[in-house]
Amino acid sequence: MNANINFSLRRYEEQDWDSVVQLYKKLIKHHGDVIYWWPGPKSVWDNVYCVFNNDSLIAKGQVEVINTVSEDYQEEANHLIYLNIKVDPDWENHNEVRDILYERLLQRATLLKEKLPSQFSTKLCVGNYATEVKENTYFESRGFTHFESLYWMEFETNKEIAPTKFTLSGATIKHWKMDTDEEEIKYLQAENKIWPANPTSLGKLHGYKKQPNWTAITAFYNDEIIGSVLAWQETDTNIGTIEDIFVTPDWRKRGIASHLITEGIRHLQNCNLERVQLLVETRNESALKLYQSIGFEIRKEEKRLWINILKDSVANDISGI
Repeated sequence: MNANINFSLRRYEEQDWDSVVQLYKKLIKHHGDVIYWWPGPKSVWDNVYCVFNNDSLIAKGQVEVINTVSEDYQEEANHLIYLNIKVDPDWENHNEVRDILYERLLQRATLLKEKLPSQFSTKLCVGNYATEVKENTYFESRGFTHFESLYWMEFETNKEIAPTKFTLSGATIKHWKMDTDEEEIKYLQAENKIWPANPTSLGKLHGYKKQPNWTAITAFYNDEIIGSVLAWQETDTNIGTIEDIFVTPDWRKRGIASHLITEGIRHLQNCNLERVQLLVETRNESALKLYQSIGFEIRKEEKRLWINILKDSVANDISGI
């Protein structure tokens, strides 16, 4: 076999699509399920790389800025850049294939980092299912450390939704499109207070709003945001997502969260989707109990790892990457 090894690396091109699909099908056949990034629109192809052995695609990697902390943010926080590497099962014992992709993606991530506000540190992150043992072990060998685990939970939309007990007088629930800059800022200011160490950026919010059938189901009291969930349809799928679930501290334990979530499910049921998914930290027992009471079931566990990106992570010659 060694006589036939001839690795080459280049950016993804449109002609590689069929090979990328075949790589996914092969991974699913061998492993059951994987976290797999599709190349996306042409505007992001500079961040997508493929490894070939002779003319055969044997691995694909991508890197993307997932969340940027705004320059005027006053709390301690990190920019988050995520990467995804997937290797053909026939080559998954060859770490040199992962090394080729990882080194190039690290270089690319470091260049992306230089465009972010410099007063905040940047974490390079990776998320794989807990069952993707070889992938997780590889990143741990590169110095990545575990920072959170998440359950992927699902609600089958053909199930009946139990009625909620929300009866708060004076509160208004509405589907909020956030059509103005002022409304977006108002939402982010409320949301960022909930997770000051991991604030949602304006760019990330804009990404959410581009999804099909997107809406924010938000609770107001005297024009003050007291809770919200985001809901949308995943592009080119029959799956809905509920994200960014929060209730402000003074308004918790009043049934607001369960009411907002069920309204999100109803919105996605009306889009004729088969199921709704959400993510929850495995250690968040109260949230897990809430979602299970609504009818969500645990399907998978994701393990997330990270490492600091340092300026000296870049190789001396990064021209043309």
